[in-house]
Amino acid sequence: MTQLSIGLLGGFRAQLGSGRLLTIRRKKAQALLAYLALRPDVSHSRESLAGLLWSGTTDQHARHNLRQTLFALRQALPSATAPLRREGETVGLRGSAVTVDTAAFERCVQRGTREALHEAAALYRGELLEGFTLGESPFDDWVAAERHRLRGLALEGLEKLLAMDVAVDASERAVATGLRLLALDPLRETAHRTLMELYARQGRRTLALRQYQLCIDALRRELGVGPEADTTRLYRHIREQPPEGEAGRDRAAAAALPTRYTRSGDVNLAYQVVGEGKPDLVLVPGWVSNVECFWEEPRVARFLRRLASVGRLILFDKRGTGLSDRVALDSLPTLEQRMADVQAVMDAVASERAVLVGCSEGGPMCALFAATYPERTAGLVMIGSYARQMWRADYPWGYSTANYARFLEALRRGWGGPVGIKLFAASAADDPAFRDWWARYLRMSASPGAAEAFSRMNTEIDVRHVLSAVRVPTLVLHAAADKTVDVRAAHDMAARIPHARYVELPSADHLPWLSDAEAILGEIERFVRAPQPARDVDRLLLTVVVVEQVATWGGDGERGRADFREIARREIVRFRGRFLQASGPALLAAFDGPARAVRSAGAIVDEARRLGLTARAGLHTGECEVGPEGLTGTALDMARRVTAAAKDGEVIVSSTVKDLVAGSGIEFVLRAEKSDGEPEERPLFAVASPP
Repeated sequence: MTQLSIGLLGGFRAQLGSGRLLTIRRKKAQALLAYLALRPDVSHSRESLAGLLWSGTTDQHARHNLRQTLFALRQALPSATAPLRREGETVGLRGSAVTVDTAAFERCVQRGTREALHEAAALYRGELLEGFTLGESPFDDWVAAERHRLRGLALEGLEKLLAMDVAVDASERAVATGLRLLALDPLRETAHRTLMELYARQGRRTLALRQYQLCIDALRRELGVGPEADTTRLYRHIREQPPEGEAGRDRAAAAALPTRYTRSGDVNLAYQVVGEGKPDLVLVPGWVSNVECFWEEPRVARFLRRLASVGRLILFDKRGTGLSDRVALDSLPTLEQRMADVQAVMDAVASERAVLVGCSEGGPMCALFAATYPERTAGLVMIGSYARQMWRADYPWGYSTANYARFLEALRRGWGGPVGIKLFAASAADDPAFRDWWARYLRMSASPGAAEAFSRMNTEIDVRHVLSAVRVPTLVLHAAADKTVDVRAAHDMAARIPHARYVELPSADHLPWLSDAEAILGEIERFVRAPQPARDVDRLLLTVVVVEQVATWGGDGERGRADFREIARREIVRFRGRFLQASGPALLAAFDGPARAVRSAGAIVDEARRLGLTARAGLHTGECEVGPEGLTGTALDMARRVTAAAKDGEVIVSSTVKDLVAGSGIEFVLRAEKSDGEPEERPLFAVASPP
């Protein structure tokens, strides 16, 4: 039986085991389901439920409303789950038919092991029914009491977990636990002291002293008192100790961390592995990167160490940057090649599935990877990212052409120095040490020509129309005043991804390891630790190719049709596609890379021409369903419609395909037509250059 999953911590959620969210529109129906879910298998009298939710009306009217609400719940809950149990004058939920996060949370706290308490911390995503009020005193009073009880359990569990993390010397985990504890109770002075000791032990003296000031501020603001004597003695002890040179230690640690190489095609990719345990996290860098220079800046090193405490962290430099092989400026990696590079790095470290953490321009590629290879993607995190960079009428927060030209001119003039530091790192722009590191990091990551070429190529990318195909758990993080990527780009992106969680950060920093670092790391850890519903990998993002042999005046005959099919099959296999079917003069194929799909279609049309045959092709990238009948879905229908617009000897693509092959060298000519049935005014493009 498919179970109904109910989430009450951090807000109300209800979904099936498959991950499909249920829509329960009536607020009192939500309240009733939440009340029953907190104690599954407990029967409640109809009289008590009516009084709980309709306290200001007559008994008869309240009972009538309860009957209607129960009917609405039965309509909203699929009959296959059968979670409601009605026996005469009592109502309840069948415990065997539901899973509830509060019950799992309480079990983990009661179990009390370190692993169980970490799971409890991940489950406690916020207060019971956070932000939910009904305006009925009995119900709201019940919620307030249960919130207080569960919050007390969370504090008790976090306090035990903090002591356990410290005992096993898991300092980064302990810091995260301490910060989580203080977020719930800023007045817990023992937690402030533990954080001060941890920071001091790590050599982060400035943070230790700052924690003391945060403790003082909280106590004075809330209670009007000063800190305990033990806290002040610890502060004085830390203050009197000389700084130990944290940056030097980070450089020594980085020197001991090996940089390894793996091949993707004919290119060598540099990568590092930090930490161990599950899950794997692949950090996909933005514009440019250098995995060894990362460790030279203390704030970046702390961020990476802390991320590595969540799971095994995999770092790499994309081709053309950092310690990976340089590539010609006219052969920069496409999104498709970058996906292949991520797979190559994952294969090199025996990672079957990973959480992809895409920063800035790494986000679009990660989203495309998640939609194309859901079986290898455990989750998707995008920080300071976007689906498209440039302005359009339907995307008014993108860069204007003039603004981007000014950025490129500044890049050309200033490369070698701290280019763009006010855009990328507003809070550290006036820090001399950070400015020096940023300038060196850029120089070691790319040549000025490569940096400009990458920037130009990114302006052509647009993944908006494939985001709806992302079916893995997704977290979108963005600074509210980000000066590099407008926060509205993140709003738009999160809205297009089914069930994505969006978190807005308070700073103006585009780089994740500055003022928002602790918040970002905390959100990632909660995201990774939270139990995720099992999802069937039954939908994939694919590029569908339809190739048709065009009958000539004299007809091509059976021999010509057989030759055409042989050509098509050969070229589909050569470009690593999958042959789907042949029906009359048309052949259908699918590719997990749009550029290879375009090249395959072009090769088929060209080879047919050499044999004196005429063909045409159409391509579209979209979501396909994998079932017993093979691949189905609207993407196949759309590819057929695109093909219908092609002239003899042409290869026509939808604008979605064109947007995904930026940097491939394939050139297109705008066609005036759009395919029949296209829901938007999105033009078609003919392939102009030999693909």
